[in-house]
Amino acid sequence: MKQMMILTAIFCLIAESAVLAQFDPTRFVRGEISGLDGKDIQRLTRMNVDIVNVKGNTATVYLAIERIEQLEKLGYSVSILHKQKKGRRTAGYPSFVEFSARLSELEALYPDICRRVNIGESVQGRELWFMKISANVDIEEDEPEVKLISTMHGDEPVGMVLCLNLITLLLESYGTDQRLTHLVNDLEIWIMPLMNPDGYEMNSRYNAQGKDLNRSFPDRVADPVNSPDGRPVEVSRLMNWASSHSTVLSAGFHTGALVVNYPFDSDPDPSAAYSATPDDRLFFEMSMSYSALNPPMYNSSVFQHGVVNGVQWYTIYGGMQDWNYVWMGCMETTIELSDVFRPDYRWIPDLWEDNREAMITYMQWALKGVRGIVTDEENGEPIEACVKVVGNHFHTYADPDVGDFHRILLPGEYSLQFAAPGYVTKTTPLATVPENGAVRIDVSLSPVQSGDVNADGAVDLRDSIAALRILASDAPQNVHISADVNGDGAVGLPEAVFALQITAEERYAPLNQSLH
Repeated sequence: MKQMMILTAIFCLIAESAVLAQFDPTRFVRGEISGLDGKDIQRLTRMNVDIVNVKGNTATVYLAIERIEQLEKLGYSVSILHKQKKGRRTAGYPSFVEFSARLSELEALYPDICRRVNIGESVQGRELWFMKISANVDIEEDEPEVKLISTMHGDEPVGMVLCLNLITLLLESYGTDQRLTHLVNDLEIWIMPLMNPDGYEMNSRYNAQGKDLNRSFPDRVADPVNSPDGRPVEVSRLMNWASSHSTVLSAGFHTGALVVNYPFDSDPDPSAAYSATPDDRLFFEMSMSYSALNPPMYNSSVFQHGVVNGVQWYTIYGGMQDWNYVWMGCMETTIELSDVFRPDYRWIPDLWEDNREAMITYMQWALKGVRGIVTDEENGEPIEACVKVVGNHFHTYADPDVGDFHRILLPGEYSLQFAAPGYVTKTTPLATVPENGAVRIDVSLSPVQSGDVNADGAVDLRDSIAALRILASDAPQNVHISADVNGDGAVGLPEAVFALQITAEERYAPLNQSLH
């Protein structure tokens, strides 16, 4: 048996090496396809053409050179804008070694408020660094977690440098700038400036496996299984990290356009012109708060006031922002920082000036809405509860370490529902969210009695909720409401049980008998 395992491991290493050897970034070009209508965009998306921007009837795409002839046979004309040159990182931008050294230097200068955290290595063995910033950096506290991630595409380096600038600003300003000191005191901030270090070193959009990381996450339409298995290495690393954290606000930084893009990026109806989340107005306001502080973005001639819904712009499947919202209880937008993918490094000071205040203001959203702690009524221990606004099927989650939850909301009156396996669900009276800050609601849940169906714990809470949400959003016209257990008319009991069964069969096969 041991010999067989060794042979299998060797085979896997050989297979992986073969894949890496086959990926040649110089085979890919960036081009434009003009004269397109909505059906053409949908067709190209279904053909897995990597669309990265759409302006009017023209799409900017990345594709392998050999696919150009295929598209031309179908009647499309591809104009090549840029040919990849191997190992040609844009002058002025730091190397990966220099980038890593800068993080190490900052950690040494400010050890009380920051930590470098390596969540694993890339395909080629480079560290995937987060910088964690918090007043009590080694202690879990009742504070919202925020994450900022950049350069998922290796040829989009602007966000990496701006994130480094933001890290430096937060650390250097602590104790001297009151506003930034409050941010560090009140938030747990996680910043990953470089998610695709291999692609960055190759000056390639893709990782060393030839994968587009922002097309590789679970997707509510095209890939509705929330598992890291079989995904690009960097995506799997991030998913595993996220499963042990409770971030409530996130942003992904890109280049190639100048806009804030908010969910959803895909829709069950491929012809949909807009795909709204239950928090559509909130996402719009969050996006506007960023764009309004970035004059070139706000004054865009392409996007009204520099914001756009994902599907309204163009559909992608496997994007990080939809995954965060659907499965992780985290609100994320995609922020495009420059129309130029890799601008001359001399542009960086102006780009930093355009985005500095917007980045700070965006993080402050995590401190708005409703917050509190969820505990066990009998022993006071924290509970990893799911937190839902009544009438809105998006769920966020209380952190299991402290029990704290943070639900971002616009000013208004809201009733919240708290649920956890093994506990009686509790709904709170209406609470008023103020114009600034958050209203506090601490909740204690009582354990259910032995034998209660809610106590079996057979299905992971996040997967179950996501399954129900997908079921409701995919076919709401077909849902039969026979038992409105949540009070919002979203999903009937038979449909809920069916969704839970499917979840259990896919993820917890040995336990699925407990649902029958």
